[in-house]
Amino acid sequence: MIRVAVLLIVAVAAALLTFQVANTPGSVTIEWFGTTVETTALFAIIAITLLMAVLLPLLRFLMVLIDAPGRIGRGNERRKRLKGQESLALGLIAAEAGEFDEARRHAEKAAELVEEPRLAKLLEARAAEVAGDIPAAERAYSGMLQNEDTEILGRKGLLQAALKRGDRISAMAHAEAALKLSKTSSWPFTTLFELQVQAGSWDGAIETLEEGEKRKLIEAKAATRRRAVLLCAAAHRHERERRPEQATDLAQRAVRLAPGFAPAAAIAARLLVVEGKAWKAQAVLEEAWETAPHPAIAHAYRDIKSDEAPVDRQRRMMGLVELKPEHRESKIIAAEIAMQQLNWQGAWDNLEHAYRENPSSRICNLFAGVCKGRGDEEGARRWMAQASVAPREADWTDLDPEGPAFLYDDSDWARLVYMYGDAGQLIHPRMERGGRDVGQGSVLALPPALRGAAASDHGAWTAADGDYREAAAE
Repeated sequence: MIRVAVLLIVAVAAALLTFQVANTPGSVTIEWFGTTVETTALFAIIAITLLMAVLLPLLRFLMVLIDAPGRIGRGNERRKRLKGQESLALGLIAAEAGEFDEARRHAEKAAELVEEPRLAKLLEARAAEVAGDIPAAERAYSGMLQNEDTEILGRKGLLQAALKRGDRISAMAHAEAALKLSKTSSWPFTTLFELQVQAGSWDGAIETLEEGEKRKLIEAKAATRRRAVLLCAAAHRHERERRPEQATDLAQRAVRLAPGFAPAAAIAARLLVVEGKAWKAQAVLEEAWETAPHPAIAHAYRDIKSDEAPVDRQRRMMGLVELKPEHRESKIIAAEIAMQQLNWQGAWDNLEHAYRENPSSRICNLFAGVCKGRGDEEGARRWMAQASVAPREADWTDLDPEGPAFLYDDSDWARLVYMYGDAGQLIHPRMERGGRDVGQGSVLALPPALRGAAASDHGAWTAADGDYREAAAE
């Protein structure tokens, strides 16, 4: 359209010029090398126009001839690039389809045709991965580290290759490097954190978690719960390795982050009691009980003082009950105290409440104890029979029959990082492994290590077989 408009303008201008010259005739004289040519102005204009009409196409033809080698070269380059792109596309398709021979052939061809080493290296790496040639894939991914644009991709490929070789240390190093390189990608954070948790590297996982939270790669609440578990796991390790001061500090930090996290409260209280800070341990457990009652917290609260008279223990445990009187665990403790006081009806009423919520084997065993106390042997046998088929209580399995609560190994803590950290749920490894519950479900029965000492001084109530009896008078 523009060309037509320009031609029309030129045509009109020429017509006007011709008209003007025709109405005002003049002459044109040309002297060149001693020759004089004289003609009219109109003829001169027509001659110049015809000359330009001949010279312009000739000039264009000459320019085409001059530019021909370059045009041929650019055409060849374009065809080469198109073939290279086709080889890249076919190679990637073959790699994803699992045709590794075809993928490798296209990768070699693309490397020759395409002046884009980044894409060629990627195809080479993918073809090697499909072929199962891990060393070749690592060489290709290592080549990507030289380019700033592909370094993060190279780290990811080297990480995956290291995992396939079972080299978690190298994988962790690549994930750490990738986390420093990229400020927006989430996979370096997720992968590094998972590897550190699986390796039981609690301190490293805490640092990585802080970085992920700073970049908003994880929800704040989940990060707080995860950190509580990690601190608790680290405290448990320090406790095993006989570093009580570090263990106590870490456990208390976990409690501050998640007061209702029973393992943190139980471990912190146990360590504080060893340090002679029973009052502080009691405060920790009471806060945890108000947040989320758990039988392990009741056990830890009971064990704060192992050498007190039964009446004193009953009074102290009732103080715990009153913090959360309507909770199932509080009802169970109240029932046990009533059984110690021979208040069988009060015990029965409290157990009925707990039974309606969860008719577990633990509650059935306690009902059997009430029946025995009343002299109802037949009723006791029925409840014991029901206990043998009733479901177990998952929380109760967190207690170890021969030691403290939550004796988890590193793999248990690793799972808890995600179960409690992300979902707010405790796992129960002892139950999953078929471990036996402590006693028959009694909170107030002393553990084996303390039972003898307490009985010799003041007397104790035992419920290991469901039979509550007074061992000695005050």
